[in-house]
Amino acid sequence: MKTVQYNSQFILNRSYKLFNKGGFSKLTVRAVAKACNCSVIPIYYSFNSQQGLYHAILKNAFTDFEKRFAKEIETHQIAGTELDHYWHFYTVLSKQPGLVKEITSNNKAVITGLTTISHKYFPRTSVLSLKASLLLICSAINIKKSNNPDLSFLTYSKVMEGLLRKLELTTDNV
Repeated sequence: MKTVQYNSQFILNRSYKLFNKGGFSKLTVRAVAKACNCSVIPIYYSFNSQQGLYHAILKNAFTDFEKRFAKEIETHQIAGTELDHYWHFYTVLSKQPGLVKEITSNNKAVITGLTTISHKYFPRTSVLSLKASLLLICSAINIKKSNNPDLSFLTYSKVMEGLLRKLELTTDNV
């Protein structure tokens, strides 16, 4: 019988892939074990508990978000275009569906963590505006994924842009 060594990075990588398919709601230690083709023992050995695993996944997701966010901002600065923060959110979060799921589920830890990260890059934008933008952008991503034939994405994005600009003006005056 062949024995396989499972290290915490392997388990974390598989867990992160599962997280990106549906957030934390469907992520259990048993689901991770199945994805890793192992028992739950290596998972508990590496992360001590389901909460320990969740913490590691969230740390990984935040690190991934910040790297993508910084690269996205840098790319547009080089190109000479200055985009508002919500376009950067849209681009980065479109590639991180697990975070989108958690934001739309109103996971306060995720919203606060992403707001803290993005506030480093947009210090003149209020925290409230960044939080609201995260929620709206995630709504836009979910609508785009729904493929609603009655709502063109171009129409939706124009409405969203106007709403975000109005929201930005409102929250900056608070």
